[in-house]
Amino acid sequence: MNRRVSYTYSILQYVHDVATGEFVNVGVVLHSDREGYLEAKCRTTYNRVSQFFPNLNPRNFKALMRLMNSRLNELSGAYRDSLEVAPRGDDLPTLLKSILPEDDSALRWSRGGSGLSVDLSATLSRLYARHVTHYDGGVAVSRRSDLDVLKNFSKELEQRHISKYFSEKTIEGSDDKVVFQSAWKNGVWHCVEPLSFDLAAPESIKAKARMYLGQMTSVADTPEKVKLYVVLGAPSDPLLRPAYEHAVQIVKKVSASFDQEIYAESEVGKLASNLQQQIADHNH
Repeated sequence: MNRRVSYTYSILQYVHDVATGEFVNVGVVLHSDREGYLEAKCRTTYNRVSQFFPNLNPRNFKALMRLMNSRLNELSGAYRDSLEVAPRGDDLPTLLKSILPEDDSALRWSRGGSGLSVDLSATLSRLYARHVTHYDGGVAVSRRSDLDVLKNFSKELEQRHISKYFSEKTIEGSDDKVVFQSAWKNGVWHCVEPLSFDLAAPESIKAKARMYLGQMTSVADTPEKVKLYVVLGAPSDPLLRPAYEHAVQIVKKVSASFDQEIYAESEVGKLASNLQQQIADHNH
């Protein structure tokens, strides 16, 4: 019977836009202290990532990945040789921070997981396929932003001649504030929030939903009366549909703090008509 050994792993992520937090997985590192094993598998080309992010700078990305691969190779060699720069006994996060600290750079480590393996090299390849190349089969050539979703809604307002009632509104809590680009008031602030999940990877989709949940939770103690209308843009890539459905469930959790209605992007006409009726009732 083959002996199974314990391991931990971490995922290397490329953060294309620090402001939005959108990222894609580009590598996996696997560590087994018992076996003295520390190896990595990372992307070495930019073509796939540039399909996710059309404005990617290929030269900068390749230079970044060459540097990271070099650092990982040095760390792996030092670990195998039990050199002072990488003494055995350190956990994986500590080892990885020695070559890539936590900051606002384009690369970051994400918590992976742990398990048991009879073949660490095969396990590394399997984890790389699962977390990095699994979605290589389908790519959305053109993706829509929050602004694109908002524009579709705004067109519906203009067609109904009610866009003049909408303006920007900042909702403030005791510790934070959230800005809505489209809102109107009739005693309650009716705030429309576009959320496009037409993103590059499942991790980005779920992370964006969590960000929205966190933002709204941070202003839940606002003294103002607020009702939210969230317009969701689905991913173009059908392979990302499960991640999108997971994200929708996360978005629904905001209803614990605010009165909230959720609409698909295809339902912006319905939302605009509902708001048009409310405006008409308020004006009479």
